[in-house]
This record gives sequence, C-alpha cells and structure tokens, in this order.
Amino acid sequence: MLSAVKGHYNGDRIVLDENVGLLEGQELIITILDYSKNVEKKSIDLSKYMGRGEKMLSSDAQEYVKELRSNDRI
Repeated sequence: MLSAVKGHYNGDRIVLDENVGLLEGQELIITILDYSKNVEKKSIDLSKYMGRGEKMLSSDAQEYVKELRSNDRI
C-alpha cells in the first residue's frame, strides 16, 4: 500500500490526522514540510497559455513547464 496521509508533530511524536490501519513495525516514509521560511511565491499567469488548443507551439509548452518548475523550489 502506498498512500499520503496528513499528520503533525505534537512536540513528542508524530500524530496521524487520519485513521490508517498501520501494522506494528510497518515501514513509513516521512516528509517534513518546512513552512517557517518566508519564501515569496511567484504567481504564474496561466491566462497567457489559455485558449491556444492545437495551435500551441512546442516552445510555448516548454516555456510554461520551465516557469512551473522554477516556482516549485524552496
């Protein structure tokens, strides 16, 4: 089974926010989200890519993907 579950750290241990049937000793992968940094999020103007349909050139799609990827790093 592979699933993503929200949880939080209560100062002592990690607590799952959802009821998941875990077995004792079951392996987990834990990702810690760091919201403490003041990162300025750039907004992407998606309207400049809308309405192009089949006329969209490959360079436009590449520009769009490059812009998305440049905003997904902390």
